[in-house]
Amino acid sequence: MMTDRHGSVSSITSIPSSATKGSQKKFMSHLKHDEWFGKKTIGFFAGVALLINNITGPGVPSIPNMFVESGWLFPTLAFLIIWLMTSLSTTMYCEAMRNIPGNENFRDRVEYSSLVDYYFGRKAYIAAQIGINGALQSLNIISVIQSAQVMDAAISVIFGKSCGFNISPFAVAPLSNSTFNSTVLSGSTEFWSCIDVANVLAGNAWGCHIIITMGFLVCILIALPMGYFKLDDNMIIQEGAFILTILSWLVWFVACLFSKNFTNGNWKIPAVTNSKLPYASQAGVLGNILFNFGFVTTVPSWVNEKKKSVSVNKVVWLSTFLCIVIFFVMGVPPAMAFRDQLSGPATGNCMNGTGCADSLLTIFTTNDMMPSAFRNNKAAKFILQFSVYAFSISAVLSSIPVFSIVIKYNCVENGFSHKFAFFWGILFPWLIAIPLMWQPDALNQFINYSSLVFVSFTDFIVPCALYIKLQNRKKENHTQTTHSDLYQKDNSDDILDRTGLDDDCLIEEEEVNDFESEAGIVTSYTEDIIEDIHYDVETQPLINAPARRHITPSAPVHYAFPKRWKLTPRWKLGIAAVLVVVMTIAAIIGTIYQIVTTQSMQWNCAAVNGT
Repeated sequence: MMTDRHGSVSSITSIPSSATKGSQKKFMSHLKHDEWFGKKTIGFFAGVALLINNITGPGVPSIPNMFVESGWLFPTLAFLIIWLMTSLSTTMYCEAMRNIPGNENFRDRVEYSSLVDYYFGRKAYIAAQIGINGALQSLNIISVIQSAQVMDAAISVIFGKSCGFNISPFAVAPLSNSTFNSTVLSGSTEFWSCIDVANVLAGNAWGCHIIITMGFLVCILIALPMGYFKLDDNMIIQEGAFILTILSWLVWFVACLFSKNFTNGNWKIPAVTNSKLPYASQAGVLGNILFNFGFVTTVPSWVNEKKKSVSVNKVVWLSTFLCIVIFFVMGVPPAMAFRDQLSGPATGNCMNGTGCADSLLTIFTTNDMMPSAFRNNKAAKFILQFSVYAFSISAVLSSIPVFSIVIKYNCVENGFSHKFAFFWGILFPWLIAIPLMWQPDALNQFINYSSLVFVSFTDFIVPCALYIKLQNRKKENHTQTTHSDLYQKDNSDDILDRTGLDDDCLIEEEEVNDFESEAGIVTSYTEDIIEDIHYDVETQPLINAPARRHITPSAPVHYAFPKRWKLTPRWKLGIAAVLVVVMTIAAIIGTIYQIVTTQSMQWNCAAVNGT
């Protein structure tokens, strides 16, 4: 029985057809889940820490470069717009995820590519596999490069130099403005090469070389064993890395306040940087911001292993909001403090012209660049440099293993062997990072292009397309109902007219069964006939009128848009379609702009930074 707010009663019975039950069961049964997957044990704080780590990660130190190169206006607008878009696309994705039969209210598990397979078929699944692997491998390779370089800088500070196997030895000339006496940088021509990565003002002898460094080997020893972990086992590390990262950012913020620009009052940055300046460009804005918000592909694995009581919307919106605050706090003040030294992510140039830093990590690990108050105080200098190395370790611990685990999950669930999943998810990014690690501006270019090509597709376009497909299926199911298998359309319209609620407010058979299973009542969604359900809009969404079947949901049913907004399916479809169109156009324009900007760049091997 179903009662409206005026007390009128309608009888509604839902009986899944045998054909529908068979196809639903077949899809869920072909997914392979074994001991490599975790359990539903991730709590609220761990979920927030995981998402913040994934969103911020290795991209934060280069955010100030973007503000210097572009000015504060366009990055600010882009951050706010993409924050809203990525949060919505995440919640849309999760609603599509929980509507797969057998995964109601996230009772089972479905990884990213499998979800695309269910809604769009095998051809789209192949495209999704390419997209998710491209996005996650790109994020992983970037994390590997940055972490290894910072680790080499840490080794240089502690031991004076870092060493490595120079697979491609050739002579590199020093920078033209340096006072270096020789015509060849020491360490560029030797197979076993040792240089001070933290001090490369005369030029980087490893620039344009393929080198397996000590920092790279230390990072791989830390990260590889963690690739065996399940995601839920990784949560204690995520929480610790999150706290360590916050402390590092606090030290960096204080260091900015002691910079020369702040002490002299010369800290202003323009709303839009003059395009005639050699270090000015807007080309790096979209790619860098998309890179930082490229976390949607990791969300399904988290949802699959979160506790049933954890709300998806609360974790997602809280995490993304805190990240916006972090990006502005760690982006604008450092840009003001070091605007003379930071090189643009698109142009590779800085206001000083030479001796540019490609991130805050370079500023804080180079004696001549860090604020004099820290350089002249041993304790302050130690704390500042330790925060950089602590950040590097936390980035290794919090990002690289997670991306590897998600890739591994997607491979195993879809039938790939454990050996292939281990190689592809855990070993492959380290192998690809070796030749890219010391190439001129490789990090920034890799961030921009991979974000525009892969992240925009997998993290924005695909989730919205899934949501559109879901809403269209709901409309089709509603218009094709019969007396024997689903709700009568006339009955549904009558209920909607009398309650003032949209069609999402109709009680869904799978949600009821999910609630019952969580309450300890074992039922089968493919066999149970739902009846005698009481709907009370003044108290709670679902309660069971008969005392014999009391339903106590352990978590709110997830919707991308709160039901109290009373959005019609047409509005939902419209919003999702707009997001797809906007992101597609932005990605195309951003890619073209980035290509044009890259063609005008002049790369110098000796100018490659060590961090």
